[in-house]
Amino acid sequence: MFTIGSLPIRSYGVMVAIGFLIAIYVAILRAKKKNIPSKIVFDLGLYVLVSGFIGARIFHILQHIRSYDSPADALRIWEGGLTFYGGFVLAFLVAFIYLRSRRLPLARVIDIITPSFALGEGVARIGCFLAGCCFGKPTNLLWGVTFPVNSLTWILTDGQKVHPTQLYSSVILFCIFAMLIAIQRYMKFPGQLFLCYVIMYSIYRFSIDFLRYYAPEEYIGILVSSQATSLITGIIALIIMIVLILRQHKKIRAFNNL
Repeated sequence: MFTIGSLPIRSYGVMVAIGFLIAIYVAILRAKKKNIPSKIVFDLGLYVLVSGFIGARIFHILQHIRSYDSPADALRIWEGGLTFYGGFVLAFLVAFIYLRSRRLPLARVIDIITPSFALGEGVARIGCFLAGCCFGKPTNLLWGVTFPVNSLTWILTDGQKVHPTQLYSSVILFCIFAMLIAIQRYMKFPGQLFLCYVIMYSIYRFSIDFLRYYAPEEYIGILVSSQATSLITGIIALIIMIVLILRQHKKIRAFNNL
């Protein structure tokens, strides 16, 4: 955090803003190629960003309801506390409603903005590192990092070096962005690129959470709640993709037999 006069500027918020602007810029460039107005993409991005924050906060509060002494505590978002999947669900619902109201093809538009999801979050995770949230478990590896004395991370880990899982996440998400751009030409039906993203993200999140630090109440057996969610979400997306591919192949065979 730094200040401009007496105004505190938090590094996490700055990186989220930068990530949003980069993600929107890329989405607008991609949308222009499909003759979709820039204003539509920008407005959609704003709705997704705001609803994503709200959903992520609500889901986090529900996960840690006992940690909040009053409703006012739930509003202290600057102190951390966001859960990706909560934001993902609400943002998707808002995007669905917005695109339907504009009578735009949901699957095609979602495919256009999908790479921006990974790109924007990749930048935002750098903000997580600067803010000291979403940190990893203790490690003796050379690239382990130690956070400032008396910070929450330092207290919870007894001042030990921890995995910089935020930076791991950024690298992986940038790779997912690159892979989505590379494979988009091979997609067989609208919405498939989005399903690929969901599968990739689920694999990444399920894996990285073995290295992330979580409080005991966040575990469901040997997995944390986000891992269980990743597993379910990834399997559902894979099943939907397989069903749609098989259905498309069936239509092509029927057409060729005419």
